[in-house]
Amino acid sequence: MTERLALGLTVGAANSVAAAAETDGAHATVATHRSALLLDADGSVRFADTARHTNGVVIDDYLSRVGDPVDLLAADGSTHDAADLVAAATHALVTELSGSATESTIVACYPAWWPEQTVETMRAALTRVGLPEVTVVPEPLAALRRYEMENGLLDDGALVVYDLGASGLTVTVLRTGEQAGLLGTALHSTAVAGAEFDLLTMRYVLANAIEDIDIDPFDPAVEAELSRLRTRCATAKEELSRSTATVVPVGMLHPDLRTEQVRLTRGELEDLLRPALLDSMDLIRDAVRRAGLGTGDISRVLLTGGGGAIPLVAELVSTEFGLAVTACADPATAAAHGAAEIALDVAAVSVPTEAIPAVVVAPPPVAAAEIALPPAEPAPTRMFTAKRAALVGAAAVAMAALATGTLAIGGVTSPPPSRPTTSTTVPAVEGASTGQGAAPAGAPGSGGAAAGQPGPPGVRPPAR
Repeated sequence: MTERLALGLTVGAANSVAAAAETDGAHATVATHRSALLLDADGSVRFADTARHTNGVVIDDYLSRVGDPVDLLAADGSTHDAADLVAAATHALVTELSGSATESTIVACYPAWWPEQTVETMRAALTRVGLPEVTVVPEPLAALRRYEMENGLLDDGALVVYDLGASGLTVTVLRTGEQAGLLGTALHSTAVAGAEFDLLTMRYVLANAIEDIDIDPFDPAVEAELSRLRTRCATAKEELSRSTATVVPVGMLHPDLRTEQVRLTRGELEDLLRPALLDSMDLIRDAVRRAGLGTGDISRVLLTGGGGAIPLVAELVSTEFGLAVTACADPATAAAHGAAEIALDVAAVSVPTEAIPAVVVAPPPVAAAEIALPPAEPAPTRMFTAKRAALVGAAAVAMAALATGTLAIGGVTSPPPSRPTTSTTVPAVEGASTGQGAAPAGAPGSGGAAAGQPGPPGVRPPAR
């Protein structure tokens, strides 16, 4: 019997995560690596945290540069295309988790704010590394899939996905229910980011440690110690999501330094992060408005990304909007797990073509003006069966092909909104929907009302 594996992947700015699931739905393993690659002299590429030596060049911060016409410059003077680096990281994750599986269904996530051109650049890079059949979907859609696996299927409506990662914050409005998909424009800000929070924390620790002592930040020894201190501050920030106080070792920044560690409380950290997080509330309002909705139309806010575990985020969202705030069991890996679930759905609806006999029927000639789409079948009120799970997977992948364009805020610009297409062909499934509520009636490929165009969140299509 052929062993088949479903893989869900996310290559993030700080961490890359892969989740593997067997076809029976049981999760086999999860792999997490720092998003830094070691490029060996022989041309091999692997994650830097898996290498026992550093006989090569380490390069990171490539996700935000995908689509940039200027290549990344490595420490050794070599240049590298950012999309190829992301594809190399994806290939490394696939190789690590595929194991003895002879066949794999792979779903990879991409940031929801990427325009079509960037998605196509990424898809071409995946083809170059030998992964042409990888299905790509927006991260928020995968996070929603994981949330429903943990908490049950959601009714028709809308929710906001608040994805706070290392490089920035992305706010996306999603339609929920049987026609799940993106609504409006995904907004992205680099001003609210985990990396910025780490820097704020380090500055606070330094201010309480060195006092009036002058240190030379350009001294190689001090520079290395500052880098280690920033890593310790990032760890302290994560610890304060679970506890109320921690300590941060200062290290050997100066021989006259008397303080060995600085105590940091959750309240002190929240005072540092509050201004930026308050600004992010405006991003939520703008995203909801661009989706043509009001906050009263939103059922809840789903927190994802590493920053989604910060207690102050949930507190501010709940206070500001009066909405239910929820998260997956592990917000940092929710998208990868959700992508694995979508991969299972894709595998479930993938039927071998040789099992379907080809029947060719020549239709009578009909004038082009007389051709009309058949009326859509009435949508079932609810399906808690494996069939609905398969439809959700098919709709999810089809939706990714019609994902809306995006707007970048905080120093990141993007082309006008466009619609990417997936790299994997999914068989048509009766009753499955693209999940997009943004296509105008009568637009090419939309089918208009005759094709069962979904209405606003919370409204089911009328029975025919």
